[in-house]
Amino acid sequence: MKKYVFLFFPIIYYGFIALQYLDLNKFYSLSDLFNMVIATSCLFFLLKHIKLNTLSDWIVGGAFSLYICVLYHLTVEFVFDFSDMEFSMQNVRYLSHSVNLIPLKGIFEVINNSPSAFYQIIGNIGMLAPFSFSMLYLQGVKSSKQAIVISVACSLGIEVIQFLQSLLVALFLDYMGMGRISDIDDVILNTTGAVIGVACYHFFTKMGKIFLSEERATKKIGF
Repeated sequence: MKKYVFLFFPIIYYGFIALQYLDLNKFYSLSDLFNMVIATSCLFFLLKHIKLNTLSDWIVGGAFSLYICVLYHLTVEFVFDFSDMEFSMQNVRYLSHSVNLIPLKGIFEVINNSPSAFYQIIGNIGMLAPFSFSMLYLQGVKSSKQAIVISVACSLGIEVIQFLQSLLVALFLDYMGMGRISDIDDVILNTTGAVIGVACYHFFTKMGKIFLSEERATKKIGF
């Protein structure tokens, strides 16, 4: 039960912001409270499946909990503002521009048009690498395959939520959600990052075993 102390990460972050806006803007306060509940619930579900036995486990667990808060904040955080809300189907026709289902199309567009293409691609690759690494390290999954499958499901979930946010923006002409582009290339890059995270875990454990065996051999020679 001690591991659930990490639930204070999203509670403190969003709770503090919500208190700041409590008397200034009820819409922002509502958003922060909503995000606090969702982020805390997601972290609770993940903590439920991990194991913290050693000091290094607790260090990785703390970093993982902070990472989940940042991941939620950067990808699917909601912003509600009902002050100027009006239902309309006018912008729904533009919704197709917020979705890309053609593999590699988005990557080539970013490379050709964005001066920060390298950072965007690397950012998407690195986004779920800590997730797959931590889930394996903290025994939240039983195998590398399961870590990758769960990472892909997480990436797909993020893209679906972002599409729903864009749909709300189109229907209500209101800044509800981030209105981001849902791109199959993001899933591809995120999955690549998850595979890298798994590879890093196996490299880390292998190096740990080599170091441990060398240390034992040194002790035997010493005797």
